[in-house]
Amino acid sequence: MEVNGEIFYTYSEAAARLEVSESSLHKWVASGRIRHHVLGGRLIRFTEEDLESAFRVVEPATEVSSTRRRGWRRPR
Repeated sequence: MEVNGEIFYTYSEAAARLEVSESSLHKWVASGRIRHHVLGGRLIRFTEEDLESAFRVVEPATEVSSTRRRGWRRPR
């Protein structure tokens, strides 16, 4: 489906492009892992940008400090 020059993909089309099952895609939508657009109040569609952002690597904002405590030993 094309609206204003932007292509929108259905669940089955998006799942095929991402090479995942439709049920996984439904879970990602429910958990907020992937962006989506609601059309007409009920139809959920995805743009190419939505699909690309699902796998975009995000760099950490700060360096993660070591969580290991110095001098701590595991109990025997």
